[in-house]
Amino acid sequence: MTTGPGRFRRVRPALVAAAVLVPLVLMYAVCVPAAWRRTGLRGAEPVAATFHDGACLLGRCTVTYSVAGERVTAALPVGTRAWGRAEGDPVSVRAAPGEPERVALADDTGRGTVAALLAVPVGASLLALLAAAVPVLRDRRPEGAAQEA
Repeated sequence: MTTGPGRFRRVRPALVAAAVLVPLVLMYAVCVPAAWRRTGLRGAEPVAATFHDGACLLGRCTVTYSVAGERVTAALPVGTRAWGRAEGDPVSVRAAPGEPERVALADDTGRGTVAALLAVPVGASLLALLAAAVPVLRDRRPEGAAQEA
């Protein structure tokens, strides 16, 4: 049984849209909460901590610091800029009052970092819109061609 030659042409835009929208949604789901977390910690007091290596861009590096005499190990948020830092390096972190597990590097809570985190999904969205507009604009007929026919 065949579905005819035009079936794939009708399905292809839906597949392309899904292939573009799923990564965009994932980017927003990762970057927006990470930016929000950093913004929320901006006013917190800096605390001395010890850096523990890991894949910081993926949110897998941690820090250890003391709160009220107890040692707390907390994960740093996704997208943490930890280049040049090694296991055991002293760092300054900002921790949420009452939530010692919610931390970010002190120099990662500035407006530039938050803007960079938000620019990634916004830029990807603009590229996706531009890529979607190219075939539409290419298929448009000039105004004079429609009147002559």
